[in-house]
Amino acid sequence: MPHLTTSTGTTPTGPVVTVAGDLDHRSAARLRDALRDIPLRPGITLLLDLHGLTFCDSSGISVLIAAHRRTETTQARMALQRVPDTVARVLTVVGLDQVFEIRPGTGTGNTGTQASA
Repeated sequence: MPHLTTSTGTTPTGPVVTVAGDLDHRSAARLRDALRDIPLRPGITLLLDLHGLTFCDSSGISVLIAAHRRTETTQARMALQRVPDTVARVLTVVGLDQVFEIRPGTGTGNTGTQASA
């Protein structure tokens, strides 16, 4: 299985986290920690670019839900960008396509830091 990697950057509307690899019970904590370190404030949008995500299980879905809740409590927004078809199907099956803002997107902004597992 591919290791999970994340990289962070910024856009004019807020932070971008690009996620690649497998998001499963072994790697979910890494993404959770990366997202926890991102400062949020009212009016910004946390963008998760998932174009490199190869797998996502229920642990990964839980991390996405927790991130969404955190943005709501800080009056920020969260959007998923370039969601792979396999992940989009899972989100649809569990009804999260009605909860998350999902964007097609083509760019990720300026990359800042990168972490890998």
